[in-house]
Amino acid sequence: MRLIFILSLLLLLPIAAFAGTPTTGDVTLRLKDTQQRAVINASVTFEYTYTDPLFGELHKTDVIYSNQFGVAQKTLTADFNTPYRITVAHHDASQVIDSTWAGGLDRFINLQLADFSIRTVDSESTPIGSVPLRIVAGTREFSSATNATGYGIFQQYNSQIAYLVYARYGGTEHFTEVVPDNRLHTIQIPTYAIQVKSINDDGNAVISDMNLTFMGVVPIMRRTAGIVGLFTQVPEGNASLSLAYNGRLIRDTFYVNSSATRAYVFDMNPPNLSAPAISPETPVPENEVDVYVNITDPGMNASGMPALINLIPPAELYYSLDGAVWKSVHMFPEANSTTYKGRLPGQPANSVVRYYVMAWDNDNNTARSPQYTFNTFVTGPQDHQPPLNLAAIIAQFWWVVLIPAVLAILYYVKKKYF
Repeated sequence: MRLIFILSLLLLLPIAAFAGTPTTGDVTLRLKDTQQRAVINASVTFEYTYTDPLFGELHKTDVIYSNQFGVAQKTLTADFNTPYRITVAHHDASQVIDSTWAGGLDRFINLQLADFSIRTVDSESTPIGSVPLRIVAGTREFSSATNATGYGIFQQYNSQIAYLVYARYGGTEHFTEVVPDNRLHTIQIPTYAIQVKSINDDGNAVISDMNLTFMGVVPIMRRTAGIVGLFTQVPEGNASLSLAYNGRLIRDTFYVNSSATRAYVFDMNPPNLSAPAISPETPVPENEVDVYVNITDPGMNASGMPALINLIPPAELYYSLDGAVWKSVHMFPEANSTTYKGRLPGQPANSVVRYYVMAWDNDNNTARSPQYTFNTFVTGPQDHQPPLNLAAIIAQFWWVVLIPAVLAILYYVKKKYF
């Protein structure tokens, strides 16, 4: 028994002699994933004890990263036979090596890492490119995005945990849960198709320039030109549309929550104005005169006449006594009709009143009537004669003057010569 104790003591003496003595050795770790591919840029953390001649025992932590071949190499100087720890980590997967320092280490490390891919598509399964992604694993979160063709590839992630992948498009996030399994996973984003048609007020299709703006990843403007424009991959939310044709512009803002066809009318025809009627038919001096005009907006799909805006109607009655200075009054629609009435103030006796009507429709097409007149002659226009013009009378009845003259000449000749 005493002999065994002595032998054990003799075996421990060399170890005790090296304890606390720094020993240098090479550590080489070869990192592989579940498919035996090299794990690049994995972090390798060394925790060990080193006795410094001046400062004594130091507890140190060093971090290095695996190279392009998945190899992490470090020359380590630590106290011989003291505990050390090596932690290898990459994308939420880790492995810990606990041992005592004996001067070197060369080992393969297998991490539970696998790939997964994300594809973002619309309602028709057509890829949507450059969609921001938010990947959540427990309390850890990081950001990425699909590429221009709608694919995002994530290499060497922990195959033992589930990742929540959120795709943001149109102001809303859509997600899927992924456990890395070397497969493709799809996030389908609800989108809609907006078909736009442009016609004129006669019902004929016209070629217009169309611009649709909506929120995708960022505000997106898409342009097309034609009789019909088709806009796809439009997410739910507000959209703004503008159409231009023949110098006219139509703007519209609407909320998208379903696919739809929208038709827009370019009203190119001005309103149609009837000949006016006045009341009373024979105006009386100093009394008001009502002027009635029937106003319609022609065309199968005409935009129509505007309603009163701040009590201002879409028709004006202009009048003048001298043809130089013009004044105007509003013409208001009669109840439930297309007849508009304007009231002119009373005018002095023997006045000639000139007047015309202007009207405009919802697309600001403007029409102007011919100029009309009425008068306020006291005795009526048929009895109101201008002053006598002697020269005009002689010019009209010259033969009446000529006959007596001829007879006088004949009488004189007869008397003198016969």
